[in-house]
Amino acid sequence: MKKSGKTPLLRARQVEKVLNVGEIYIKLEGANPTGHKYDRVGEIVIKDAVARGYDSVLVNGSVNYIKSLIYFAELSDVKVFIPQFKNEMWKVKRFKSEMLLDLKTHMRKDQIAILKEIALESHYYLSVEGRLRTQLSKTALEEISEEIVNRLDHNVTTIYTQLNYGYTFTSIYSVLLKHWIDGKLEQIPNIVCGTPKIGESYSEAEANSKEPSKWEPVDEKLLSDLKKSVWETSGRLISVETEELNESVKFLRKMEHLKVTANEAYAFAAFYKQVKSGEIEKGRHVIILNEGRSDIKIENIHDFEEVSKKELVEYTRQWLAQYSDSSLETEDAIQNASERGFILLASRNGEYEGICVVVNLGFKDFIPTYHLAYIGTEKGSKGRGVGTELIQRALDLTNETLSLHVDLDNKGAKKLYEKLGFKHKYNRMIFQKQ
Repeated sequence: MKKSGKTPLLRARQVEKVLNVGEIYIKLEGANPTGHKYDRVGEIVIKDAVARGYDSVLVNGSVNYIKSLIYFAELSDVKVFIPQFKNEMWKVKRFKSEMLLDLKTHMRKDQIAILKEIALESHYYLSVEGRLRTQLSKTALEEISEEIVNRLDHNVTTIYTQLNYGYTFTSIYSVLLKHWIDGKLEQIPNIVCGTPKIGESYSEAEANSKEPSKWEPVDEKLLSDLKKSVWETSGRLISVETEELNESVKFLRKMEHLKVTANEAYAFAAFYKQVKSGEIEKGRHVIILNEGRSDIKIENIHDFEEVSKKELVEYTRQWLAQYSDSSLETEDAIQNASERGFILLASRNGEYEGICVVVNLGFKDFIPTYHLAYIGTEKGSKGRGVGTELIQRALDLTNETLSLHVDLDNKGAKKLYEKLGFKHKYNRMIFQKQ
């Protein structure tokens, strides 16, 4: 089963209220296994390495890129080797010593040639961020656009991303272009890319001497490729100053309680800057955050080996005591959800605080395909957003084809569901024998 992707597309309703530019959605790529969009790339790169018969990979790039490949390599019993060139002591701090290849005597300008030679001699699969295997990276990142347009019924005004390698832009654009050609999109959404202000990125020497965590430098050829990609996709680059970046991150964290680092928030900063300058009209705007995530961890429980059926029943009955069904009913719902629907568990700091059980009713058009059978949270977590997070994720996974029942006297729950977009259609009545 694929482990990366299908990340939450959060409806930023609090941000919407303040900015008043229509609907705002945030793609939380931090929900990937290692917390970054590069997990999509890492998974497919390692799959390609295994398919080609390699049992070792030689990888170079940013911290997040290397981390992603290590994660998926370990799952496939593939060894990872990381070159350490001169002034790259940050790699010693971040990665195991047995993974590092001492290449400190070589000059950085010869990196690619050196790595190709080593890979050929040692039969290593070589992957260098932004330079090699770019088609695999492009294909992997195309999934982000697919998830966005499919989730939003092909109704998107603008997509905001962050300046990276050219394939980030082209991967987004190629999916949008295909859907437009197929007639699914009336027009291709605008693509806007947030970048640091020229002169505020690290210099080459600074990036070599420390972990390049703020912004990695690009050479002239790469910068030229980036500009070409933007021009070809009719995209737009928005330069963001440090003060603007910090202000936008502070605003986002406060409004939506998200975990996001400043160095990976240029996409939102570009959006925020355009809103403040009055450049954005009302529409449906999507911001991709490379490592943005909620402080609440949501796990999709695929089978009873991860968490036992008995434990799931106990969580459900404990957190829904005042509305609990019989044990048999609860077990039946959980069995259906594990086979045809899904079960979500929410945790914070390693402690489970909520459960969401969604069953598949088997219909396509008659009524919504999925039904929220149970949702409950631990007593101490009330009002901390756990229930909202669970419902948002359930809406993502069902493409919003979801129904639920709510007790008519439970005004608080009804108000929450209405706020999230549910409408009161009819009252449920069940025949009972006298």
